[in-house]
Amino acid sequence: MPAALLDRIRQRASACLWRWASFAEKYFTPLPDRPDLGCFGTGFNAWGVQTNQKYLGAMAVLASGAAGSPLGALDERTATDRFLRALRFSLASHRTGDATCTDGTTWGRTWISALGIERMMHGVERMERVLTEADREALRRVLIDEADHQLSVPVVAGLWNREGKNKPESNLWNGAICARAALYWPDHPRVAAWLEHANRCFLNGLSVPADAADETVVAGRPVKDWHLGANFFPNYGLDHHGYLNVGYMVICLSQIALLHYAYARRKVPPPEALYHRAKELWGVVRKLVFADGRLLRIGGDTRIRYGYCQDYLLPTLFFAAECWRDPHALPLLDGAIELTAREQFGNGDGSFLSVRLAEMRRHSPYYFTRLESDKAVALSFVLDGLSEWTPEPERQHEPFEIAVSGGWSEPGHGAALHRCPTRIASWSWRAAEPPQGLCLPPGRSDMAEWRENLAGGVRIFGAEGTRVAKDYRLRTFDGGFVTAGEVVGASRVSLKEGWQSAFPARQFIVFAALPDGHTAVRIERIVLAPQRVYVDGYEGVKLEMPNDFFNGRRRRYASERDDVVLEAHEGPAKAIALHSSWLNVDGCLGLVGLGGEDGWTILRRGVRTGGFAFGNILTDTLCYGCVTEPFDRFGPGVLFENAVVILSSVSAAETQRFAREEQAAWVLSGEDGCKAVELMGRDGRRYLLAVNLGDTASVAALESDGRWLDVCAAGGKGAEARLPLVLDPLDPMVLSREP
Repeated sequence: MPAALLDRIRQRASACLWRWASFAEKYFTPLPDRPDLGCFGTGFNAWGVQTNQKYLGAMAVLASGAAGSPLGALDERTATDRFLRALRFSLASHRTGDATCTDGTTWGRTWISALGIERMMHGVERMERVLTEADREALRRVLIDEADHQLSVPVVAGLWNREGKNKPESNLWNGAICARAALYWPDHPRVAAWLEHANRCFLNGLSVPADAADETVVAGRPVKDWHLGANFFPNYGLDHHGYLNVGYMVICLSQIALLHYAYARRKVPPPEALYHRAKELWGVVRKLVFADGRLLRIGGDTRIRYGYCQDYLLPTLFFAAECWRDPHALPLLDGAIELTAREQFGNGDGSFLSVRLAEMRRHSPYYFTRLESDKAVALSFVLDGLSEWTPEPERQHEPFEIAVSGGWSEPGHGAALHRCPTRIASWSWRAAEPPQGLCLPPGRSDMAEWRENLAGGVRIFGAEGTRVAKDYRLRTFDGGFVTAGEVVGASRVSLKEGWQSAFPARQFIVFAALPDGHTAVRIERIVLAPQRVYVDGYEGVKLEMPNDFFNGRRRRYASERDDVVLEAHEGPAKAIALHSSWLNVDGCLGLVGLGGEDGWTILRRGVRTGGFAFGNILTDTLCYGCVTEPFDRFGPGVLFENAVVILSSVSAAETQRFAREEQAAWVLSGEDGCKAVELMGRDGRRYLLAVNLGDTASVAALESDGRWLDVCAAGGKGAEARLPLVLDPLDPMVLSREP
């Protein structure tokens, strides 16, 4: 199995990279006044520099023969030429060189200038034999200058992005440039200073609060003496860019991998500090990867889907397989490369992203080429590593979904996950576009979309600013979790000319992943302030269902009245009212509404969404309660409320039966702040989700002749519940009992 798997990975990655190299010729430009220099992409400073550096790293691996025989119009000789000209352009346009970037500036000595160097060096090392003495001297000049610059830069770390000190990834790559310089030139007089700084960066990269008291001696002193601050929460949640950033957890691990293999190539022991907390972080990250190799971004993503951080999962997976002997890492790597190969083949031109990012390609070659080069360099790193690795024989191990089953949460960050072979459920209040929830079968990564997924919402005329999670509570228990919170839709409302107010609506959301391994329950309520409110529309639930390339551009929707197949939609927006209380997607995900609305609606925007500046994925938005025409309403009062049950890994027939037999129902609703839903779980137990969405403690007037167990009590193990329930605001409870 390992040999066959490695061959498939190697062949697929090689084919992808060679095809892309031919496509990349469109974006390779010789410099008019220096034909010995050339660049991929714009050649501008900042990301343009790194785009070219990633390109030359990829070209080097092709030129070296590590990617096998050429496939396409490009051959190894041309790849060598492109590598050399791109490398020489990069070195010459540095602050220490004799040329400039194509925008007339020089690059280097910044917080991020080491990153592109780190990502290109595996290729440069592999092609060292073709470098001239002038090339080697220029490379030495640039790397030493960058390492020296870091000696003057203070190292900082902090939990929250808003504080400006959350720098795990940059600490790692800035420490790496110092360690790399020390590795290459061990007789240099500043080696000791470089290594001292590298250790400080590494130990404040994947740093956690416990490091402040850690007596473990690393690099000659206790970790606590190196510690400057925690970048990661206690359970390895990361607030990078201001949200739960699974992608940058991966970026951090990929940076460790890049330097690890530089030392391995020279058979020199790397600094012990490089691996600080790395294996513990991997233990969390592996739970956040779908079985097909797609990242499970439970906190969302501000960038394109299936890109950037997804790409740097490749070196991370290779590292986990080779260094930690993770038995699932290679199959995950195989799947991740297959995702790239599938989209590349669908594009038909050798590019990785040209169809989904057609608008970006036209309007921003600066950013488009950056994203293309990320995929190329990640593939080249894998090919480079495979050429020198002989894996151990495969050992017996448990199936992947069993290995990653269980719960994870970061209460301080408002995030929770529960995963089992029949369901992935998650919620994040501090998401990229908050809040965001997921409930889907583990084998259907194509159903995962991050943009305000399951967040519902109301659109108010004149709303300005972004949604914010104002307050929330989170409780975990064996087999699941429950959370409740309030969302403010915008910072203010401003109508032309001159009228302003605070945002006039309060949105409450409750989400519970039940212990039966299939079911999630969601309650939503939007309350208007005591004023007249002009509403542009609203969407209840708002489950974003991708309908684009990765699901074959078609979805099957079954409901009470119809069974329809919808092709991916680009064009005028439309809303399809199903007039059904239940809906099933592709025969594996069921949605059941509990009164209060006229059934499910499929909202089709007709434009790609996701990420900033340019949309990149088409979705069908599944709404329970959907109004697309403007209206006005006088508050105070409830604009709308709903409750829905989400059933993972169930058929259309099972979804229909659940709805028809009324296996779930509101037991408390209306204007009162206390809400409760009772339902039958897939495990044969009855469950009750209760919450107080008011502002003061209240008694829930529930009647029951059975004995209930509060599954959240006694550390999540459960304890007998006492009725009637006294509910504090936004402090949800999940009860269970035998039927």
